[in-house]
Amino acid sequence: MKITSITAHLMGIPSPGGISPSRNWIFVRVETDEGIVGVGEATTEYHEKAVVAMIDEHFAPLLVGQDPTQVTHLWQQMQRFFWWRGGVVASSAASGIEQALWDVTGKAYGQPVYKLLGGAVRDQVRLYARWDLGLATPGDEAKAAVDEGFDAFKVGPGKRVQPYNDEQQVDVALATAHEIREAAGPDCDLMIDCGGIFSKQAAHRLIDGLRKIGMFFVEEPVNADTPRGLIELRREFPGVRIAAGERLVTRWQFREWLEQGAVDVIQADISHCGGIGELLRIASYAETYGVQIAPHNPYGPVALAAAVHASAAMPNFLILEHCRLRPWFDDVQVFGPEVKNGRVLLSDRPGLGVELDWDLVKKHPYQRLPLRTFSDQDGGLPMV
Repeated sequence: MKITSITAHLMGIPSPGGISPSRNWIFVRVETDEGIVGVGEATTEYHEKAVVAMIDEHFAPLLVGQDPTQVTHLWQQMQRFFWWRGGVVASSAASGIEQALWDVTGKAYGQPVYKLLGGAVRDQVRLYARWDLGLATPGDEAKAAVDEGFDAFKVGPGKRVQPYNDEQQVDVALATAHEIREAAGPDCDLMIDCGGIFSKQAAHRLIDGLRKIGMFFVEEPVNADTPRGLIELRREFPGVRIAAGERLVTRWQFREWLEQGAVDVIQADISHCGGIGELLRIASYAETYGVQIAPHNPYGPVALAAAVHASAAMPNFLILEHCRLRPWFDDVQVFGPEVKNGRVLLSDRPGLGVELDWDLVKKHPYQRLPLRTFSDQDGGLPMV
């Protein structure tokens, strides 16, 4: 069997209510001379056109004509044959292609991908929901998630303070956390994604205030360009899980963070870090440090399917992010992972077990995303 084409397809997804663009899903399609087609997802933010160009203009010419079932060998070529390494553009492109190669391989052997990865170590994969539905308040979102059967929910630090002041933002974040705890009840695991926007001093006050609310983990409480601030906070709050890692790619970037003890939970993203195989290699390395994996996954249905297969085969898996961008998430699937009571049950479908409505993909073109911007009272840019 040989690869005959590799193509990238953008699908613009509105935010809840359709007011502004929320995501541009990047689906990867690998076709073969035996008629088997594999799908992957390389979704990122703000660099979508660059990722598409990397797939179409650089990786596709390299891989066409080769055996798609040699997944690791092809991944190594994408990683090592190009001079520049470690960037999110090339790594996201490789991630989407690699997922599609696994999909082809599973279909060729008539097996779900998780069985080719050594078999499942659990019967189902636990998910957490996010503020995705466009409801009026964080509390409404948390209650809706619990009513759907989710027992874990993540929120951000609340409405942005303008001009930006991180001490005032701590007050907003604590009020938001109290609101979602009241709405979700005592049995729901709660998480907060700070997005790296707090100084160490503000983050210290935030985490201290969150302890009485009870958090499953606190994500990126300080700038995540280096692990130093996280290391210090983790030492100061040994009873609180600190999570980060969505902005790191491949095992080489994760190495420093694990060796220095920066996190309790690593959030490698299957659409950025290198794909299914690389996510599992990162997880194996993390396991030697007693670190669990909560894969970052705010993207589309193919990313969810791929992450479910990796999570099913991962001994140190903790929980998986799930972005419910409705109705587009459900409508674009011919079939895919079945989410029930906040879990995905493992399927026996060969490959990744997801197929897309390509006509619908074509009907939703790319939309430029609004930037995440900050400005302090003097017009400067804070170090977020």
